[in-house]
Amino acid sequence: MDIKSAHHAHDLEMLRQGCSQALRRLFDQYYPGLVSAVFAYVSDVDTSKDIAQEVFAELWQRRQSLIIDPARLGAYLHRAAINRALNHLKVRQRYQLQEDDASWHDLPDPSVHDIDWKAQQDELEERLQEAIEQLPEKCRIIFQLSRFERLPHREIAQRLGISVKTIENQLLRAMRLLRLALEKYRYLSSIVLLCIKGWWGQ
Repeated sequence: MDIKSAHHAHDLEMLRQGCSQALRRLFDQYYPGLVSAVFAYVSDVDTSKDIAQEVFAELWQRRQSLIIDPARLGAYLHRAAINRALNHLKVRQRYQLQEDDASWHDLPDPSVHDIDWKAQQDELEERLQEAIEQLPEKCRIIFQLSRFERLPHREIAQRLGISVKTIENQLLRAMRLLRLALEKYRYLSSIVLLCIKGWWGQ
């Protein structure tokens, strides 16, 4: 089992035990991508956010009975979001009688969106990693300890011998620098902003 799968296995086990922080970690990691995937179907940002949030609400409600392969967690959440998006379109179609000429069978093939979503996610991760590596050293180290190793501000401050306030200021600086570095990738902007907003909201 690789490191990512091991983390997922741990979070899923903690989730089954009722740990809301485990849910938050999964939310922070996957929510931006789910919003992007759903938007490809429903073409509405607010609806896409609502559907993505519903996926995590259901994950929490069914946490004790869920059986998920940790290595396939991302695919599981993505498929759950797409299924909800398709159900949303079915319901909406019932109330749009004037557009009944459009056949349900003419909806896009989910597999095509799966491929597009994966490619978009891969590029987002690559651009984010490049931007993170360009951060000033102190800023980058604090950002990585906070967002990737999930260390609390106080522990980072003790490890580096600086104040908690300095940690908060450096994280805010990292958010600003990442936004600036990623502005040129306009086609990824909505996903990037959601991702960074999710990080800063921790």
